[in-house]
Amino acid sequence: MRLNPRDITAKVFFIIALIATFYHIYLIIHPHTPISYYYRIGILDLTQLQRATHVFFILILGYLLLYIRGGEHSLSLGLRWFIALILAVLSLIPTYLAIEWLIDNEALIPALYVLLVWFTTLALPVLEPLSRIISSMSRYASLLTAILTTLPYTYLIINYEELIYRTVIPHPWDIAMGWTITLMLFGIVLRYIGPELPILTNIFILYNIYGYMLPRPWYHPGFDIDFLVAKIYSETEGALFGIITNVSLIYIAYFTILAGVLAALGYGDILARAFFTLLGRDPASPGRVSVGLGLGMGMISGSGAADTAFIGSTMRHIFKAAGYPDLTAAGIMANAGTLAIITPPILGAAAFVMVEILNIPYTWVIIMAIVPALLYVLSILLYNEYYVRGANIRPVDVQVTRRFNIRFLIPFVPVITILSLIFQGYTVRLAVTIALIASIILALLDKELRPNIRNLPNGFVNGIRLLIPIGASITAANVIMAMVVVSGLHQKFTLALLSLLGGNLAYAIIFASVFSLILGLGVPPTATYVLSSVLTAPAIVKLAVASGIPETVALLATHMFLFYMAMLADITPPVGLSNFAIAAIYNLNPIRVGVKAALVAIPKYLYAPSIIWSYWGASILILPIALTASMQETILLVTTRLAAIIAGTWFISMANAGYYGRNKPLPLLGKILLYIFGTMLIIPSEKLNLASLILGLSLLVLLELRSRKVKTSM
Repeated sequence: MRLNPRDITAKVFFIIALIATFYHIYLIIHPHTPISYYYRIGILDLTQLQRATHVFFILILGYLLLYIRGGEHSLSLGLRWFIALILAVLSLIPTYLAIEWLIDNEALIPALYVLLVWFTTLALPVLEPLSRIISSMSRYASLLTAILTTLPYTYLIINYEELIYRTVIPHPWDIAMGWTITLMLFGIVLRYIGPELPILTNIFILYNIYGYMLPRPWYHPGFDIDFLVAKIYSETEGALFGIITNVSLIYIAYFTILAGVLAALGYGDILARAFFTLLGRDPASPGRVSVGLGLGMGMISGSGAADTAFIGSTMRHIFKAAGYPDLTAAGIMANAGTLAIITPPILGAAAFVMVEILNIPYTWVIIMAIVPALLYVLSILLYNEYYVRGANIRPVDVQVTRRFNIRFLIPFVPVITILSLIFQGYTVRLAVTIALIASIILALLDKELRPNIRNLPNGFVNGIRLLIPIGASITAANVIMAMVVVSGLHQKFTLALLSLLGGNLAYAIIFASVFSLILGLGVPPTATYVLSSVLTAPAIVKLAVASGIPETVALLATHMFLFYMAMLADITPPVGLSNFAIAAIYNLNPIRVGVKAALVAIPKYLYAPSIIWSYWGASILILPIALTASMQETILLVTTRLAAIIAGTWFISMANAGYYGRNKPLPLLGKILLYIFGTMLIIPSEKLNLASLILGLSLLVLLELRSRKVKTSM
């Protein structure tokens, strides 16, 4: 039997993905083996080389998958294509400078190598839609690039110590290898996520080169391309292999492997059946079960797009049977899937970045995320309830078991294992690995799951496949942060922001919210959080402290605020990966889905700004208040704040759905007033909250009395 090149490549991809899986798992046990005592192996013992190996797996597997899947990640002529064209042009500037430097140093072959990699990674994807011949060539270019990824990785492994010593005066091949691996990263992010993030990264690189052309306070002397490439590739804690990339290595890789294994073993199917027992005949059940699935899968996933795809494929026919319009159903499910990024214990990559930046225990982030996650859940559920009441959604006719089965608890075993071990002081990746082993053992013991054990290798491979776009975006975010720090832009930005805002905390919160949302229009949550935290967090913390908030509370609340706003990037149009995931299932325009998803559960955009508004506002995070106040005061602040936000969410949800009861539509003025009263309740101000609550309840009473009067007259 003759194998074609794609089949051979698929087998190679499978083998490398398995090696990558076991490499990450072995890293946990390696320090406790005799090998670590007697031998010093760079990729096992040196942090920098561990991160480099992690990035290498992402790049080689990413390009192999591009070849195997053909045109799946190809661009089509349109806005994204035009943005990708801008990326190709922008990236050509530092590429030209690198080539010029190499030619000046009489290194023609490295210069040609750099030009080749730029062409295969960034130029060909833009040319691909213009010709079928170029499209075919682009596929083979992906295979070539996959092979070429071995060069900068091998070069780094062999010359690691020498590269560090000659960072100031690099050799030509140092520059060639450093810049080509950066271009390879841009190519992966372009194909799997989009051109916006690599464009942003290139802008910061260009700022480091041409800062001398800008007026003060943005002026800086500028850096040569060889200096910047050394910072990116050669230096210890280089931009490609820094603390943000470490998040992908020691956290995200383990969670994606776990998610892949649990899916292969059938844990998701059991979870779906568990929530299907809630369906019955209630018209609101499809929305409720979607939220339940979002929470359940979010506890073991951390990927909004992946969870949205699972919920959509599971629930689509149920929503159709109930009579939900496709756009509304897609909006609800996109929000339910996005819960994965905010639901403990797995909160998406940005949460782990926060741990590294603030140097705090991950358990702190888990505790702080609980109430915001529940509020997000409430906003989706309340919208669904009031929408169903007004839209005459039909009862759901689905045959499900009505009896609770003890097997329904199986999907929660990994989550309980992870949480219990983390709170006992185990590292996150060790806790996840133990949960992974426990899940496999549990599958062996369960007669229904046991046949799925044969899918275990595929589960490992799919877990690493999930890592490719996430890990690539995290590494790109590390490059951005490094470029910001090298140029001192974060300090300049903080001073300029403080001057612009005039010491007003409210203005700072509004600015940071808009800044994060604009970034989120095209940049994934992790990069959005990294950039917003580096550029805006110092100014917000200073203003919060100046307004009377204790420094510890101000620091934690600011970063949770920025984390939450970054999370909304997953659902904010025009990009929003969750929107694209559900749009593909429904065959809808992803922009329209994004607009609908943004409108569903509107209060989600108000929770985060309220966190840093005042000391009372931060109480929904629980932990910062518990660290600075007595138990009695903490309970009082948390409960009163929570009550005000719940009331505000209730008002806004009614206004958003357009109904305040079954077949009781809200007039336009009533909608506007409930929006206003709901927003005023979410703003942390006791007097404002009390007045808004009284006015909102009074409005509902008046509407109810008018409705009864109309019915009586009829």
